[in-house]
Amino acid sequence: MWKCKWLLLFLIPQFLFAEGFQKGNLMLFGSGSYGLGITSGSLERHAETYNFPTYLVFRDGLSTESRTFYYYALSEFNSDQVRLNSHLGEVGVQYAFFKYLSIGLTGVDQSIEASNLRQLETSSVLLLASQFQRQFPSSSFNDNLFSGELLSFLIRKDQRISSIRTGNLDFGIHFLPNSVFDPYVRFGGGMGNERQAGGRVERLFAGIGLRYHFASSYFLFLEALTTNTYIIDYKTQANTFRNRGNFEESFISFGFGKQFSIGSSNEDPNGSTVVETLDKTQQTEPPPRIKTFSFLASEIFEPKSIRIHVEGRAKLDALARSFAIEYPEYEIVIINYVAPFPGTEEEDPLHEQFGINRSFAIFQILREKNIPASRIVNATAGSTRYEIDSSERVLFELRAK
Repeated sequence: MWKCKWLLLFLIPQFLFAEGFQKGNLMLFGSGSYGLGITSGSLERHAETYNFPTYLVFRDGLSTESRTFYYYALSEFNSDQVRLNSHLGEVGVQYAFFKYLSIGLTGVDQSIEASNLRQLETSSVLLLASQFQRQFPSSSFNDNLFSGELLSFLIRKDQRISSIRTGNLDFGIHFLPNSVFDPYVRFGGGMGNERQAGGRVERLFAGIGLRYHFASSYFLFLEALTTNTYIIDYKTQANTFRNRGNFEESFISFGFGKQFSIGSSNEDPNGSTVVETLDKTQQTEPPPRIKTFSFLASEIFEPKSIRIHVEGRAKLDALARSFAIEYPEYEIVIINYVAPFPGTEEEDPLHEQFGINRSFAIFQILREKNIPASRIVNATAGSTRYEIDSSERVLFELRAK
């Protein structure tokens, strides 16, 4: 049982502590979105107008007041029946070109479906009424129109009315760079075409989202998005429903992505090189495999706390600059040696978690200073008791790759 708890203590943090949004990274992602409803635009109005059972109000024997009430009741029922909904798929790439800003290119494929769309056009209703008139000459033409429209009203089904594909340019503002959780806003626009009926499409969008980075370079994200889409240069076609116009819609998107570090490679540091002459040949001493920086815990942390004080932050800032400039090819291992808590058993997991939390606090400072997470090996290591002397210590081991 204790072994399982130890496994959770050390494996779960490794899964959680990942490299967040970072300048110079390239991010590939894909998402699926569900539309929350088209809220305005001529596309929705055109669908309702096309679907309205006009001739149901032409039946003989109805007074003017009845026709008026009947018309408004049908309008309300029709608007409730005809609902436009859409699904959207997006794939794209983003590049973090500043600490807080990104630029990206995305491709979007959107499908819009109308519920209970009529399958017989108005002209077909008139043809049906004429056919009924020949078969039932005693009936009035208005009653036959009513019968034809009623048949059309009953023959309805869900139907895709639009298929849109666009390419987009977007910009992102990220509020917590180098963090596991990355809230952001995204906005942009693009152009494309309406593939089902024809026409050029212009699209504007904006949204807010949250990314969760895990397993070093992967992330999940959830996004709320609003779009304005315009179908222009519409060309008349023979389809039953001519989907021209514009519309506005909101989406909820869920996606997955991976990021790659494409920063420029660092040059080798000015390591100590010893040149010896042996049998008139030169031999170069390789850099040492491990370098160690040692601090008293009181130099960085407040007593018996995981909070880093002002002087400790200054030391870590200077250390991060040294790691980035002088030792770019070394991997960093953070080790916190902490004293036993009074009254605790030797294998108290809370004691081990205290050392883990201290290591993670240092990890966050290094990430803020643009040290890649891939360079920090086992960022939660070293919650072991310090046995050399009674002082708590923080060690940084730089290991040559």
